[in-house]
Amino acid sequence: MQILNFIVYQILSNETIFLGLVALIGLLLQKKKFPQVVDGTVKTIIGLTVLTSGAGILISSMSPVVNKLNSTLHVKGVLPTNDAVFGVVVRFNTIAKDTVITFLLAFMLHLVLVRISRNKDFKNAYLTAHLALYHAAFMNVTLPTVLHTNDFWTVVIATVLNAVYYTYSPAIPRRIARAWMHDVSTLGFMDQVGSLLATWIGKVFGSQDPNQDADQMKLPKWAAMFRDNTIMLFVLMPLIFIGIGLAVGKTGIQSLIGNSADATNWILWLILQGFAFTAGIVILLQGVRMFIGSIVPAFKGISDKFLPGAIPALDAPTIFPYSPMGGMFGFLGSTVGCILVTFLTIIFHSPVIVFPSPIIMYFDGNVMGIFGNKAGGWRGAIAAGFITGMISSAAVILFYPLTGAVYGSGLTWSNIDYALVWMPLMYLLKGLRLLVLSFI
Repeated sequence: MQILNFIVYQILSNETIFLGLVALIGLLLQKKKFPQVVDGTVKTIIGLTVLTSGAGILISSMSPVVNKLNSTLHVKGVLPTNDAVFGVVVRFNTIAKDTVITFLLAFMLHLVLVRISRNKDFKNAYLTAHLALYHAAFMNVTLPTVLHTNDFWTVVIATVLNAVYYTYSPAIPRRIARAWMHDVSTLGFMDQVGSLLATWIGKVFGSQDPNQDADQMKLPKWAAMFRDNTIMLFVLMPLIFIGIGLAVGKTGIQSLIGNSADATNWILWLILQGFAFTAGIVILLQGVRMFIGSIVPAFKGISDKFLPGAIPALDAPTIFPYSPMGGMFGFLGSTVGCILVTFLTIIFHSPVIVFPSPIIMYFDGNVMGIFGNKAGGWRGAIAAGFITGMISSAAVILFYPLTGAVYGSGLTWSNIDYALVWMPLMYLLKGLRLLVLSFI
């Protein structure tokens, strides 16, 4: 088990190492020359490292301010964030062991399903390994609560459900985005079903006029500079940080900075956090370009040999370049939706107070905004981000009590597909169990 834990937690769950190995194997299978193998492998690893470094800057700049907002509200609640809740799960030895087994078995079954699928749209290799591991943990805490299964049946059921999801859900964004992603890759981020909802929202609330596309909008000459995502974020993010900072108050923000004589002014500190967030985006997108430019050609070696016709299903940031401004509008809409849910759960004395999640607001918001923009322009992007942000946050009220061992930790899973797929499924399974018991 120690060897298995090392392989999973140190290698397979480390996205940089895992995808570096995928690139290496893919290039070797194509019998590329040694310099080409080194070039493709190194650029995949460094590209992903740059990408994750940029994502880390985003979280480190936003999380302290959002967490301080949460504590300022003086209520106990739950924060949806996958990485943190996974850290809680691994403290339980048996659940952690079952999570490892589920992750490995589900991934192997997924590859078998991809191999035998005849439909082109189902030939997608789900390579977002860390999210697959987080989801295996989710299944191993919810299924025993919902179905009262023992360890064996929990692993069996979780393996099948996860493998089916990894195999077939990426077909949704693949079909929706074929016109603009061109089957180069697809989405594998626990947002696949959400992309369908975002597209529908974009069509309902947006416009089919090409001039309404967030990335093609006709702007006055003085505003044309805002087509540049970096400039737009440079102006916008400090304003968002100041807005959250004013809600927290000077004392709360000052506690994050410190009270030494040379401490930065609290308003200036918020502005600098906005600049840091913008820098994180620039770094992330640079990493995306390097990573995609290397992993897609390298993956061809694996798909040609073992998974003919398959394309990789990848992390959310890999689709950001397809609509930078659409993602921006989605992020803004999602931020408003998540914060609104927080205040509504407080006002109406919800049994679960849901705090704004940086993961939902930024990463989900961007993805939903991109699909909303492609379907209905900038209005569709804002609406998609806003509505899915509210749904993702509000669904926590229902599925948090089902999370067994981690219930009460103040942490739970994020992403829209937990709200659209896994929360309804868990209640369906719970209902079926109660129905069966009523006949016994």
